[in-house]
Amino acid sequence: MGEKPALKGWAAAALIAGLAACASMPPPHQQMGAARAMVAQAHTVAAQDAPLELSTAQTKLARAEEAMKREDYVNARILAEQAEVDAKYAWTLAENARAQRASAEVNQGINALRQELERRGQ
Repeated sequence: MGEKPALKGWAAAALIAGLAACASMPPPHQQMGAARAMVAQAHTVAAQDAPLELSTAQTKLARAEEAMKREDYVNARILAEQAEVDAKYAWTLAENARAQRASAEVNQGINALRQELERRGQ
């Protein structure tokens, strides 16, 4: 039982150190800017083909903005980085869908040409 006060002291010291680290963290302006830019870029292509992923990115960016207002820079940084990654994922999914549609159109054109050639050859 003599160890409990010592453990409480260590826990309190760890908490104070953690709070001090959070308080000294600078605002994550760079991460916020990168997240905003990526969400905006993804929005132009992902709104149709990856709406769920885009929505996730937008939600995390909004939460990061709220954390910035509260000066909770640790969570703001984490959420901004997550929003950027989610937006990149949404953009990638949308670009993949667009490439697949383009490929399907090319294949349809090739098939139409083959049928025309076969018809002429008969």
